[in-house]
Amino acid sequence: MKPDYEETVLLYKDMVYRIAFAQCPCQQDAEDVFQDVFLKLYKWDGDFSSDKHVKFWLIRVTLNCCRQLRRSVWFRKRTALNENVEGRKILEEDETAWTVIATVKALPEKYRTVVEMYYYEEMSCAEIAAVLKRNEATVRTQLKRAREKLKKELEVLDNV
Repeated sequence: MKPDYEETVLLYKDMVYRIAFAQCPCQQDAEDVFQDVFLKLYKWDGDFSSDKHVKFWLIRVTLNCCRQLRRSVWFRKRTALNENVEGRKILEEDETAWTVIATVKALPEKYRTVVEMYYYEEMSCAEIAAVLKRNEATVRTQLKRAREKLKKELEVLDNV
């Protein structure tokens, strides 16, 4: 099954952007990843077995593009400017939301990815395991450890 490109973009654009934004340190990098993912979809000449397969493929490609960006020489050698200024403006009234987002973004990649998929994309542990090609028990353990890290960090910030 070859999905309609425009329909697929409209259906999954928010999901791809959320994942990219959670994985990348700034909005501009997330936008670059977003474009790369849908360009790869446009150029890809394979078939998908179902809509679920399309979704999993897009998630996998998004995570891979984020990983490639972080590993690039350009990314490692650049100096960050005032990151996420627009996001901070939107959330400046709700400092708690900004703190939670920043704390999630500070998690190690393996935990951040699982938290993003579980809470933001509302995927089950079995679905996450299938997308990430990990054991389901591993995903549950990573989710548990991520929650513990988040709780610890947020308690520290709350006491400051």
